[in-house]
Amino acid sequence: MVQNENPSFEFNNQVAPRYVEPLFLQLQYGHWYSTAQFIGLLHSSGLDVKGNGIASSNMLIWSLVGLGEVEKSGTHNINMKKNIFRLTKLGKQLVDTYSTNTELFYDLMHFLFYSTYLRSGNIQRGRFWLYASVCDGLWQEAPAQIDKSALTNRLQVDSRAVFPHYDPSFSEQSVGGIFSWLQTLVPPFLRKQGTKSQLYSKRRSHCTPQLFHLATDLVYTAVEGMQYRSSLAINERHIEAICKTCLLDTEQFWDMADLTQMTISGFELRRGQWGTSIALDGPPTWITLPDFSNEKAQEEISEFEDGVEE
Repeated sequence: MVQNENPSFEFNNQVAPRYVEPLFLQLQYGHWYSTAQFIGLLHSSGLDVKGNGIASSNMLIWSLVGLGEVEKSGTHNINMKKNIFRLTKLGKQLVDTYSTNTELFYDLMHFLFYSTYLRSGNIQRGRFWLYASVCDGLWQEAPAQIDKSALTNRLQVDSRAVFPHYDPSFSEQSVGGIFSWLQTLVPPFLRKQGTKSQLYSKRRSHCTPQLFHLATDLVYTAVEGMQYRSSLAINERHIEAICKTCLLDTEQFWDMADLTQMTISGFELRRGQWGTSIALDGPPTWITLPDFSNEKAQEEISEFEDGVEE
């Protein structure tokens, strides 16, 4: 039986790296911004945008992954209230990160998009299930030429099996909207080749130690349910899961693990006679990830969805 309220699985292609500098980086911590002010920032950057689709779509996605928070503002009539947005501490951290380490900025954006559905378990964040599934599917087949139509069709079948009580729907355009984020990574996971700019996938030779740490923490806690300071005996399944999250070549796993241990406090490799384990002292302290366990009611997300104009 299909639910009456069907969540969105569309990853809007208006949420793209090209709007990071003219919009996201212009936001001041502690200030509230209306959709009209978002549009004003885009115009100030020389972008002649029409309507409020770009502003609203980015506002929504950023709030869903914890980069900002949204409230209703305006008249006493709830139907006339407008969404306003401000950065969270995490959002401010990413704005600050961009100016000093762009490579890390895009690795963190990728991780937030990739992990939000898994960490929240919230069907209202179904679009991030799509993001992660696109990444997993492309990683599994890499290196390969990208067939967006075939990938979309396959994921539509998968989504109905994963969410049988809903009616997941997303377009090729939505799947393609994810590709731009995978091209922006350093090194990129997707690259254009040839005269027709055909996209090809190639597993990454390295990533930032911070992304590797977050990916390990995701597997350690959300997948394996480990208690911090316990030893996780690393097997091929763990290597694959962490490398999928990072879009990393599995041959680079142990080099990245060594680098992460040297870089990140609380990340420990424990080598023994029967294999190698990883132990984490606690949750990452260098970043404050959103705590989805205390989030507001799901219907508040739906109310925001109703206010987005494409």
